[in-house]
Amino acid sequence: MISSKRRTALAVCVTALLGCGAALAQAPAQATWPSKPVRIWVPSPAGTAPDIVARVMGDKLSKAWGQPVIIENRPGAGGMIGLGAIKSGAQDDHTFAFVPASAITLSPYMFRNAQVDVVKDFVPVALVAEGPMMMAVNASSPANSLADVMAMAKKDPNNFVVTSPFIYSVPHLAGEVLGRTSGIPMRAVPYANSGAAIAAVMNNDAQIIIDGIPPIDPMVKGGKLKAIAVFSDVRMASRPQLPTVAETYPGMVINGWFGIIAPRGTSAQAIERVNRDVVQVAKTPELTERFDAFGVYAKNLTPAQFGKYWNDDRVRWEKVLQDIGAKPQ
Repeated sequence: MISSKRRTALAVCVTALLGCGAALAQAPAQATWPSKPVRIWVPSPAGTAPDIVARVMGDKLSKAWGQPVIIENRPGAGGMIGLGAIKSGAQDDHTFAFVPASAITLSPYMFRNAQVDVVKDFVPVALVAEGPMMMAVNASSPANSLADVMAMAKKDPNNFVVTSPFIYSVPHLAGEVLGRTSGIPMRAVPYANSGAAIAAVMNNDAQIIIDGIPPIDPMVKGGKLKAIAVFSDVRMASRPQLPTVAETYPGMVINGWFGIIAPRGTSAQAIERVNRDVVQVAKTPELTERFDAFGVYAKNLTPAQFGKYWNDDRVRWEKVLQDIGAKPQ
């Protein structure tokens, strides 16, 4: 007959063993993430900068993880369609989104019927890279500096047109901020895409273009456009001859960026692992070379730091949109 004391002691031992067994059962699962293919949604069209960088990075991450990394494009509504698909899909620690800044800082305010709340439905994982906006003029323009550009705008504001791709995009709002900061009104005329905006400057339908470096740089190198300035905090190491707008208007730093986010509820383990490996992959020579070609550079932040960075940018653009009276579509 087993005494009550011995029965109690035996029960405690069994409970402890079961607890150890559960912990051991969980350890391999944690240690083997990812346990299946990782899906990264890109809410931008194929062939765009976010898509290209995501695919190069996905190839490197696939080798590091020993699992396929599947890149899926789901453009539309400024990224809201793709993010909505992720929100309604499986929450399995293996689904992420590779997003340009506008998709999670501007689009949420510009689409009235969006079925996703990026702040409530997603969490920050990693800031991949950031790159400043660039200003350029027609190669035959008499303007050779930012001072020249602003003098031309001041002299004839009604006929001085600043163009950019997409209404209420980061490049469009950069022009709005420049006009307000300088006190020199400039007529903003956003076009449907970068190609159309560039063509407007080349045809002298607009005097300057503000856009990210990737679409403008080939035209500068080809002698069709003339780079005037970048909206970075300091001169870029790869373009040291190009002044910054901040040298004339202190504090005017406007960057586009790429980041990785995940559906809320994704485990901290998966988020930390993706963040760590993205940082490592971004340091490789191939990614460094690709980033330089796109006029961007890797930015190493923890998930919490990226969350603050994202929120600060979101609040900044929300205020600008309110100031210019932007109307959601």
